[in-house]
Amino acid sequence: MQPTTSLESTSPLPNLAEALIKFQSSVPTIHDNAESYHGGFANLPGVLSKIGPALRAAGLVVSQQPEEINGQPGLRTTLMHTSGEHVSAVTPLAINSGKNGTQEWGKSVTYQRRFCLLSVLGLCVGIEDNDADIAEKAAPKPATKVEGVADKDQPLSKGDRELCLGLIQELSADNLARFCKDFRRDFGLASDAKIAPVLTGVKHQNWMNANLKNYV
Repeated sequence: MQPTTSLESTSPLPNLAEALIKFQSSVPTIHDNAESYHGGFANLPGVLSKIGPALRAAGLVVSQQPEEINGQPGLRTTLMHTSGEHVSAVTPLAINSGKNGTQEWGKSVTYQRRFCLLSVLGLCVGIEDNDADIAEKAAPKPATKVEGVADKDQPLSKGDRELCLGLIQELSADNLARFCKDFRRDFGLASDAKIAPVLTGVKHQNWMNANLKNYV
């Protein structure tokens, strides 16, 4: 299944744009509230509980419904304003094979709903300055280089580590399982070791740069 997205909208969208600005200026920061193989993340109930009041105050509502795209299962996400203006897109669902097809479909819908919600609303988990009215924060400082330690064994900067963890979070369940298995094998970790606490060095980032393409 090709990752094609079908997009539609009303045009122009002055009321929707103004409402979205109002929403982004008032929505609370969305924090991680759940754990997975690779570390913390904000699950769907956590996202919905944060955005609901701010959406309603701005006259916005998000609708998400199953819909086929190119003959394959998909999810339509529609952001609507009380004026009738809206933007809407259908994105494909990556559904893993399993004994319970309905369960796998539900897992994919839940995963996709979370990412589509954040995308259509222009939000990012952990970003406190959602409204862009606060002065831009300084970029994360690079990790301090340790003297006498080879480049590949140097620690990752906070920004690089967060980037690596974010890329892992985008993997499907099957690909994530393969990624974790291979990572543990190549770095001599226990079969049940969590990846996030270990992924701290340049050697781990180099490994991801060389291998991540095999899991997407």
